[in-house]
Amino acid sequence: MTIAEQERPEAAPAAAELAYQRSMDRVLVHRRAVMEVFVTDAVRLGDDTFAVAVQAPRAHSYYNDHTQRPALLDPLFLLEAARQAVTVVAHQWLGVAYDTSFLISDWTTEFTDLAALRARGDAPDELVIEVAARDLKRRGTRLLAATLECVFVVGGRRAGTSAVVAGYLSRDGYTAHREKSRGNVPPSSSDMPHTRVGTPVEPALVGRERAGNVVLTDLERPGGGIALRATLDVPVRHPAMYDHPLDHVPAMALMEAARQAAVLTAGAPAERRYARAFGATFHRFVELDSPVTVTVTPSGDARRTVDFRQDGVSVCTAEIAVADLAGSPAPDTDGR
Repeated sequence: MTIAEQERPEAAPAAAELAYQRSMDRVLVHRRAVMEVFVTDAVRLGDDTFAVAVQAPRAHSYYNDHTQRPALLDPLFLLEAARQAVTVVAHQWLGVAYDTSFLISDWTTEFTDLAALRARGDAPDELVIEVAARDLKRRGTRLLAATLECVFVVGGRRAGTSAVVAGYLSRDGYTAHREKSRGNVPPSSSDMPHTRVGTPVEPALVGRERAGNVVLTDLERPGGGIALRATLDVPVRHPAMYDHPLDHVPAMALMEAARQAAVLTAGAPAERRYARAFGATFHRFVELDSPVTVTVTPSGDARRTVDFRQDGVSVCTAEIAVADLAGSPAPDTDGR
């Protein structure tokens, strides 16, 4: 599907006309592998509002690797779907060039209707992400920053919201920024050692089945107000988190680490724990060549504050709310 074919009139009615037959061009979502593209169509609804169609994978080694019962759409898949949706909007309608780097500074997400997120099982799950572009900051015609507000709509039901605050740097601007902030050229993930360091957490304890999807090692429970301490260890050959080489730990990997840490402190059984809300501030790039410590402190109301520290400095802070699926509503008659 070409970009010209994806364009719709500004008066396009809502999401009923969105198509799910094929993936959109992978360049629109900064993915190398076609199987990592989940957006299938997009339309403009108004001057600053858009709708993006998403189809969930059914046999993905990462996004379908979860033990929640009842089975819900993986929250990390939904975060990735939102990331792809706002990236499509930025490229197609906000004038952002394809070689631009997206720098997320703040990202908040909350799932408010867990029953709507029940995985069908007998067919691919499809949803619509409605996107509103706010607070656009430009220098001339070039977009410098924006807030993209998303609404997840599943089966006609509003299932949650997400807001991404992002800055946009040209390729040359990004390279100069990274070298200046580090004082040297950052290494690429493709040049980092493939072997993992430390003892990974058991997958079942974080709601995963595959050890390759566990990103925490050397777990400690020190007490004294600290519920958990661990080391971040994201496999640099992970096909989803490192779909292509990067010179830093991506935001999606940090969110997976925060989810795993929050589930660990929520108590067993992990298959009943679902991360229903994420709030993260990314203070600086998380480098590949220095250890990162993950610390969790309870913050009340089933929420956990997860702090990522590198070289003595907080590089990312996240607040995660975990729901207990034992009390979740019964499935709807459509199979959800």
